[in-house]
Amino acid sequence: MQRLILHGGAGSIPPSRHPEVERGLRAALEAGWSRIDHATDAVEAAIQSMEASGLFDAGLGSVLNLQGRVEMDAALMTHDLQVGAVAGLTRTAHPISVARQVMEQTPHVLLAGPGADRFARALGFPPVRIRPPRRVAVYQDLRRKLEASVRSRGKGNSRDPMDPARPEWWPRLQALVAAHPELLHGTVGAVALDAKGRLTAGTSTGGITLKMEGRVSDSCLPGCGTYADPTVGVSCTGTGEVIIRHTLGRAVAETLRASGLPLDRAVRRVIRPLPRGTAGLIALDRKGRFGWGRNTENLAFTFRSDRTTTPVVRMA
Repeated sequence: MQRLILHGGAGSIPPSRHPEVERGLRAALEAGWSRIDHATDAVEAAIQSMEASGLFDAGLGSVLNLQGRVEMDAALMTHDLQVGAVAGLTRTAHPISVARQVMEQTPHVLLAGPGADRFARALGFPPVRIRPPRRVAVYQDLRRKLEASVRSRGKGNSRDPMDPARPEWWPRLQALVAAHPELLHGTVGAVALDAKGRLTAGTSTGGITLKMEGRVSDSCLPGCGTYADPTVGVSCTGTGEVIIRHTLGRAVAETLRASGLPLDRAVRRVIRPLPRGTAGLIALDRKGRFGWGRNTENLAFTFRSDRTTTPVVRMA
C-alpha cells in the first residue's frame, strides 16, 4: 500500500492564483511519488519541490518578517517518533532537508537561529539569498499600512511606530492580518505511507508576513504543526499560535484512537472548536485512509494512491 497527500496552505487563495497553485501541487506530487518507495524520501521530495517553486510560503517563496528578512521553519517526523526540526533558518533553499539531517545526524530534535544556519553550512547546504520580489512588494505595502495605522493610534508617542513594545502595535498588526487573510496561505506539508507501512509527515513554512523577529511557527513543533506516530501522520497550516495552543497534530492522533471514528470525521471533530479562519490540515493513517479539513476559505491539497494513476487536486 502506498499513499501520498500534500498541501500548499490554508487561508484565502485568490482565484487568479488557483492555476499556478495547482501546477505547483501537481509538480510536488509527481516529485514525491517518484520516491514513494520510502515514505521519508517521498515527503522530503514533495516539500523540496514546493520550497523551490517560489509559489508557496516556504523555501524560496518565504515571506518577510518585520525587519524585512526571511526566517524559515520546518520539521519532519516518522511513525517511530523520530523527528528533526529547524527554526529561524535564513539562507537555505530547503529547510525540510536540514530538518531531516537534524533527525538523522544529531541527537537533538530542534535547532534554531544562527545555530541552525551554521549546522546547514557545515553539512554543505549552500547559502542562498532569499528575497522574492513578490514578497518584497507585499511586505513594503503592508509595512507602510501598519506604520500609518500605528501612528494614527499613538499620537504624541515618540517611540518608533514599528516598535512591537508600543501598546497599540500588536492590535493593529492583528487587524491588518485579519484584513488580508491571504497572508496566512502558503505553508506546505506532506504525509506519506510506503509499502512497508512507514508513515512520515513533514511541514515547511516562512511564517506570517510582518511577524516579529524570532517568532517560531507551529510547523517546526512536533505535535503541533507536524506529527506522526504508528497510527497517523498529520501536517497543519494556518495561524500557528492557534495550532500550537491546541497541539493540533497530536490532537488528531488522540481523537482517532480514543473515539474510533474514521479519519475524516476525527479531523472534523478536532477542527470544529477552533476559531474560524485559523486552521487546515491533511492526514493519512496506517490503513491508507486520507483525511483533510479546514475552517478557512480554502485549503489547497492533492493526493494519490497506488490504486489509481490519476491524482486528485482540490482547492477546497
